[in-house]
Amino acid sequence: MFKITVRGTVQGVGFRPFVHRIALNLGLRGYVKNTGDGSVEIVVDRDPDSLIRMLRDRTPPAVKIDDVVVTKINCPLPESFEILPSGGKSTLSLPPPDMAVCGNCLKELFSQKDRRYLYPFISCTDCGARFSIVENLPFDRENTSLREFPMCEECRGEYKNVNDRRYYAQTIACGSCGPNYRFMGRNGERGGIEEASEAIESGEIIAIKGIGGYHIACLTEDETVAELRRILKRPQQPFAVMARNINAIESVSIVGEDERDELSSIERPIVVLRKKEPEIFKEVAPGLDTVGMMLPYAPVHYLLFSNMKVDFMVMTSANLPGEPMYIDEGVFNLDLDGYLVHNLKISNRVDDSVVKFCAGTRMIVRRSRGFVPKALNMDVKGYALAVGAELYNSIAVLREGKAVVSQYIGNTYNFKTYSEFFKKTVDFFLRFFRMKEVDNVVSDMHPLFNTTMFAEKLAEKLNARHIRVQHHFSHALSVMAEKKLSNAVAIAVDGVGYGMDGSVWGGEVLYIDIEGGEFRRVGRLESFELIGGDAATMRPVRILVSLLSERPELLDHYSRYEDVHSLLKLLPYAVKTTSAGRFLDAASAMLEICTERTYEGEPAMKLEAAAEKYDLGVEVEVDTAVERAKFETPFKPEGRSGKVRVLKVRDFFGECTERYLRGEKRSKIAYEIFAYLASGFATIAAEFAVDCPVIVCGGVAYNRHFTEILKRELPDIIVPSAFPAGDNGISIGQLYSLKILEGDDD
Repeated sequence: MFKITVRGTVQGVGFRPFVHRIALNLGLRGYVKNTGDGSVEIVVDRDPDSLIRMLRDRTPPAVKIDDVVVTKINCPLPESFEILPSGGKSTLSLPPPDMAVCGNCLKELFSQKDRRYLYPFISCTDCGARFSIVENLPFDRENTSLREFPMCEECRGEYKNVNDRRYYAQTIACGSCGPNYRFMGRNGERGGIEEASEAIESGEIIAIKGIGGYHIACLTEDETVAELRRILKRPQQPFAVMARNINAIESVSIVGEDERDELSSIERPIVVLRKKEPEIFKEVAPGLDTVGMMLPYAPVHYLLFSNMKVDFMVMTSANLPGEPMYIDEGVFNLDLDGYLVHNLKISNRVDDSVVKFCAGTRMIVRRSRGFVPKALNMDVKGYALAVGAELYNSIAVLREGKAVVSQYIGNTYNFKTYSEFFKKTVDFFLRFFRMKEVDNVVSDMHPLFNTTMFAEKLAEKLNARHIRVQHHFSHALSVMAEKKLSNAVAIAVDGVGYGMDGSVWGGEVLYIDIEGGEFRRVGRLESFELIGGDAATMRPVRILVSLLSERPELLDHYSRYEDVHSLLKLLPYAVKTTSAGRFLDAASAMLEICTERTYEGEPAMKLEAAAEKYDLGVEVEVDTAVERAKFETPFKPEGRSGKVRVLKVRDFFGECTERYLRGEKRSKIAYEIFAYLASGFATIAAEFAVDCPVIVCGGVAYNRHFTEILKRELPDIIVPSAFPAGDNGISIGQLYSLKILEGDDD
């Protein structure tokens, strides 16, 4: 007889019933069961090859098989083939992510003859909440928050029927035994989903408890959205929009085939789409030519639309700026008109994922619901925890050569996000994946990040090694981990990152050869000053002043925003940076598109919206400097001198300003700024990419103009698609950095 151990996403996705049916068809004796740490164990009396072949050929949509191991054993077998209770111990595997409701369940949801007619928690083995309700492995009902809802006789009958679609479906429920919704208005209970729909359509703003947390929903009319902005203290930040169906989205947005597939996928993320007309959703996404759109993914969303005539509603995370989304009664602190709540505990907070297509590549901006906890096979040994960056945080664990990245956590400089979300996520992942021992705790190099200080204390507590990785090397290593690369030239472009020299980096070209032990900064943006430090990131005119310090005659025009000539006196005391993101902020201020930032990335995003494609040629100016450039590893700031190519920007910026003040078209200058940056970085990268690939990483990579021009200059450039290019993906790069240390016992 044979034992088959299957690892991957194989629990909570109907895999055991699937195995059961195949085994019965093949006439096999034996059993299948979930193991204690996420894999599935199958024992058969004979012919394992036929079973494995059919498992791979007929895999259900939510199943992902990573690894299959067959061994010969001897043990008692049942007379037929059975599903046994979970137990045992095996190697690491994973529960599934939360999945959109499937077509079969949708048909039942709106069938008056079905006993789950209009039931908002309808699900089956192919769909429904998973990661958001799981608390322990294996993925069985008693290890989820659904354990508080015992199955009724009818549900249990379906659960035990091998021919039923809900055979062994752990999330099975109905109106008689499962969770349900109620709608609370300002003056008490007002009914259920139908009454919530009426409230939205009448112009009220309500909270809706979903799969991974609370959303706030309202109409997309300008007046209603303006009131929502007042409540959430988000004066300009764009909101996501949920549409009734794909036809509605296509009526207002430009939707390519890949974007259509992404919108309709089982992950069902928010997809950033170009508006067909600039005035569409003007208050929803002010100053932008894009809007984040998503389709319904939970039954409650379909039920809401079924009771409304409108095709769109705002559906944004219920949280105040910088704080985590609400998952409990804290949402009642918001001054809303109503609250559509359910009585199923959300065990794991999971925000909506966000996807954007740039240069024909799917890029994940925020990796959360639908993508977590999918794993990445990584050729790195040991057990480790990476705590990510300070902004857009995620954490990641490494066990048995697999890296598992958490859901999007957010900005850990915020006390609530740090204490109520980040710390709890670390505790959950270490417990959930049975990380009793940790060899390495990896963090950013910035000494003042909450995550860095946390990692230092945790490493001491666990008797583990604390490793600090430079921010932009982590960005590059994230892409290298995804693409299985050992060497690359990386264009790392973002807002800010603590540099090897203690200054603020953000526009770098790095050469990385893991096997050869080479880590070099071969190129960078010309440095400029951040007058007032963090204040300059909020008021980008201050960056403009530093870039125009040699052309003071151009500054008078901007005195309406800042006391520009007084700021010039502060230049000697300002922090220097090479940040591409901050350079774009200054360009946005120079063109008077955004002179005060109200959310992260706002000036550059509005600059992207203002730019129009022009057929123009740009001549870049690249100089050479001799400075600290060669490093033994990305962990040690001490380095040796070397030649560094420098993309000059001050003179170019001054010329652009002069042309703008003479009346040249804003859209053309904006596009030329992106073209200059992209062409400059491409020129430097090509110089060093003799026999290795070029990759791009960092938040600026999400800018469609920048990445499209890069792709035109470097057709083979590698753009990340499975993990975020920005800070939300840094934790995977931090884990991959451990590959550098293999064999190092220091």
